[in-house]
Amino acid sequence: MRKVLRWRLYAWCILALLLLYGSDYRPDDIGLAVAPYRFSVVSWELANLPDKWARRMISAPGWAGEDVGREWREAEQYFEAGRRRAETERELIRQSAEWPGGADGRRASAELRQRREELRSRQDELRAGVEETLESAVADTLRGLGFGGWPGVFPPVDTVLTGSPTVLVLSPRERIERRDGAVLRAGLTGDEREGIESAVAGSTDWVPLVVDTGGIAFYPSIARSDGGLDFAVETIAHEWVHHWLWFRPLGRRYFESGELATLNETVATIAGNEIGRLARQRLEGREPESSGQSHHGPTVEEHSGGNEPVRFDFQSEMRATRVRVDELLAVGDVKGAEAYMEERRLVFVSEGYTIRKLNQAYFAFYGTYGTMGAAGVDVIGEQMTELRRRSSSLKEFLDTAAKITSAEELSALLKGESSEGQGAD
Repeated sequence: MRKVLRWRLYAWCILALLLLYGSDYRPDDIGLAVAPYRFSVVSWELANLPDKWARRMISAPGWAGEDVGREWREAEQYFEAGRRRAETERELIRQSAEWPGGADGRRASAELRQRREELRSRQDELRAGVEETLESAVADTLRGLGFGGWPGVFPPVDTVLTGSPTVLVLSPRERIERRDGAVLRAGLTGDEREGIESAVAGSTDWVPLVVDTGGIAFYPSIARSDGGLDFAVETIAHEWVHHWLWFRPLGRRYFESGELATLNETVATIAGNEIGRLARQRLEGREPESSGQSHHGPTVEEHSGGNEPVRFDFQSEMRATRVRVDELLAVGDVKGAEAYMEERRLVFVSEGYTIRKLNQAYFAFYGTYGTMGAAGVDVIGEQMTELRRRSSSLKEFLDTAAKITSAEELSALLKGESSEGQGAD
């Protein structure tokens, strides 16, 4: 009976998320530019969801903690193989550019390719078990936080570790405002990205940018397999929050405006980071600590050990850049803003941050995450962080945030709570 109910839960999730992402597609100029590179949501679901169901019908999912040592070792081995595989890919690129073509070059290239295939095979062997381990750790954490029910956490935690799709993001030139152009295949080359952006810029008035994603809230969700264990757990939790929100007012209105997208992403970031940190503690076999206020992350002083000065604070510098760009655009100096962004991009590159393009679409995309520097002076991130601080638990925070459908409602909520608190004193 429990397995049948689990099947139904998955069916409800997939139907809801297909409605979310399966919008009508009409090939305009943008559609024509991205047509060869589109990511097919339907193909993804057909290829991955049945496999997930089959595995769960054959054997019930393991619970995190049944064999913590083995689960932990396999997860570490999986992500270590991914790290070494990425290093091998980079070495292949260097080798092709630097080594001579003769027998020595061919032999070195063949050895690197063999190593890459061995690492890929090792990841393939471990992937299913590691996915189950991470899903179970996140699900167990959610149950401990009060999200359990009958027959379990809903939506069920479900993810695939693989390459995450890229996204074409669009913004007007005269202001920073996000519009999603298309979801594209993972692993697009630099030349392919430049070609898409040139085609869109040449045929429309939009400023385009093709960006990588760390994960995406399809069902099953996608989490990058090469970002490390901590990143994967936080991504799985982040995307689950999006799934959970979709059945509530805030999540259902995600695509209605840039403001609502920012509200959604900021909530998912705050909650996903906290859930991910607690899930990681479970994976390590430690009793989850009280969440306290550590979900805010380390301060600059904590990050640097408190002694050495911070040489380059990326978030602070990006926030200052966004503020200046907004000022230039506000007075109609579009060319000045674009020249300034390129000037600042070169500064970031010189500090080791390989930003390919810094334009209106860059800020439109990364500014959606209200806790990041690219959001500039947008107060949503600060206000959502304050709402979490005032909430007695993560469950209370999410239950409250899920009902908010505008920045004005968030501001009014905080002012109301503040007034009540002052009256009580």
